[in-house]
Amino acid sequence: MKKMKKLLSICMVFALLAGAFTMPALANTNESSLQSAMEKFEGLDENVYTPATYRLAKMEYDKVKVLVDDQNATAEEINNAINALNNRIAALRVANGSESLWKTYEDYFEMGNIYSGAGNLNPGNTRGLLTSSHFNILTAENSMKPESLSSGRAGQKGTFNIFPGSNHASDQFVSQAQASGKKVHGHVLVWHSQSPNWVNGGTNGNYTRAQARENMELYVKTVVEHFDTQYPGVITTWDVVNEAFIDELPSIPEGANWKNYLRRGNQSGWYKSYSNGMVEGQDPSDFIYDAFVFARKYTDAKLFYNDFNMYEDGKSKVAAMMVKELNARYKNEHPEDPRQLIEGVGMQSHNYIMDTPPSKVENGMLNLLSAGVDLMITELDLFAWYPWNAEPTGGSLAGYKDLRDRGIGDIIGATGTEEQRNYWVNRGITNGSEIEVIQAEVFAEYLRLYKNYSASIDRVTFWGLNDIQSWRRGHNPLLWNSDFSPKDAFYAVSDPEGYLGVDPIQVKPIPASKVAEIILNYNDVKPAYKNGKKGGNLISEVAKLMGPKASFNNEPQSIKKGELELSNPAYRKAVLNHLKSHPALEDKILIMPPDTFFIDSTK
Repeated sequence: MKKMKKLLSICMVFALLAGAFTMPALANTNESSLQSAMEKFEGLDENVYTPATYRLAKMEYDKVKVLVDDQNATAEEINNAINALNNRIAALRVANGSESLWKTYEDYFEMGNIYSGAGNLNPGNTRGLLTSSHFNILTAENSMKPESLSSGRAGQKGTFNIFPGSNHASDQFVSQAQASGKKVHGHVLVWHSQSPNWVNGGTNGNYTRAQARENMELYVKTVVEHFDTQYPGVITTWDVVNEAFIDELPSIPEGANWKNYLRRGNQSGWYKSYSNGMVEGQDPSDFIYDAFVFARKYTDAKLFYNDFNMYEDGKSKVAAMMVKELNARYKNEHPEDPRQLIEGVGMQSHNYIMDTPPSKVENGMLNLLSAGVDLMITELDLFAWYPWNAEPTGGSLAGYKDLRDRGIGDIIGATGTEEQRNYWVNRGITNGSEIEVIQAEVFAEYLRLYKNYSASIDRVTFWGLNDIQSWRRGHNPLLWNSDFSPKDAFYAVSDPEGYLGVDPIQVKPIPASKVAEIILNYNDVKPAYKNGKKGGNLISEVAKLMGPKASFNNEPQSIKKGELELSNPAYRKAVLNHLKSHPALEDKILIMPPDTFFIDSTK
């Protein structure tokens, strides 16, 4: 007993000594602030907030606890930790996750994803449940590419893997989509890559343009007719030509010709074969025109050109030039067809969160919209490191880590310049959760931008569900973690304004007569009706149809919210569609991006 009392006395002495060491630091600390910050965090419900923002607040809370118990901690360190905790608590975002992304955005555009196997549409697993719940249009990741649908060496007759009664992977995909009530976007008909050599001879072949053209028509006809016949109405759109332009094209000089920026014969078998056997008036670029003409001949689906780096000013401009020129050529050669040949452009969006800001994307969108066609946002994922192969843990499954599990050693890039490798560390970022929040903010800004141009965007397609199964898994580019738990990116896409803490963009419709006036002034032309009436009638007719009525095509013109008149996406689309179809617009003027018809009423 005496020994026990002696031991207790010694422990009390040590406790008092420890208190003596820590008391000066705590004495210089605002104890009420300390207690308030810690109690505020302890009172939070983790389930209310997005995972990354809560995780970051928890990290700061744990630091405060450690410092308070550290006899060597200074008052400055403790006060800084309290401030950091308060800042993280203030930065918490509410987890407002959508139960169905496609329903959330149904007034704006379709929401798409990829199909990479039967599990994508199996409601009995998490992957299938997420796909079914959140997306209403699907794109085959690989099974509808040319080398999957057909095979054969240069000089041989091609063999098709699809035919009546076939059970090819693409058949399984489209059949399952049909049974699930999902639409399908066809990807892709004519491409310089992943195509069998029998169609154009390849980059080492010696096909003439006549041979390649004949094979192209056979291939396009066989493919589109197979899916239209076997699964009518399921495939609503096609990427007819994919990635015809060179990779990097940040700018172009004044007066540039789009044909000078196509992939040449060393990269494209189509360009090479179409260069062989030309006569006067022909050009290697004609393969693009022929591909769309054949597609238009054999399917009623909406036809798109698709390419990456469309946020680049130069690349989006040459693509717009190409679309305008080929559409004008088709109109001249096929006046009986009321449709445009190329009806839209797909903006592949394998972008970087530190290098592809929304301002660049919007500039590319405006360049493309100047061609008078619609857009699709395709293959959307946002990479966390730059350049392309800079992912610190590589792309293998063995080295994979979710962003939530990445410490400072796992966020330093594997390749690039010293600045590129240490991009995040140089900016004070020390873990993957901070990057997860930044990535989510960029996703939110993108979706906010897309919503603002929704009258001209058919769909937004993400290139996968969870990071570990992404083709670029090392960049952690998608909305869900490896276990399908939602990342902050999912909540940002679900409610971009809420995640960013900003009000929805509020726009007030300009009177329809003003819309027509803007179009006329911008193009400096006076379009005529087919019956010979002049452009002044365009203004009065549009005003008469759109102005006095309370609804148009059974949709309300606008939504009243107090004194503010908010635009209705359905109404905006109705206005745009009316203007596009109005006889006075018959190839005489260019439809501007729809959101230039509206003013921001908050300014």
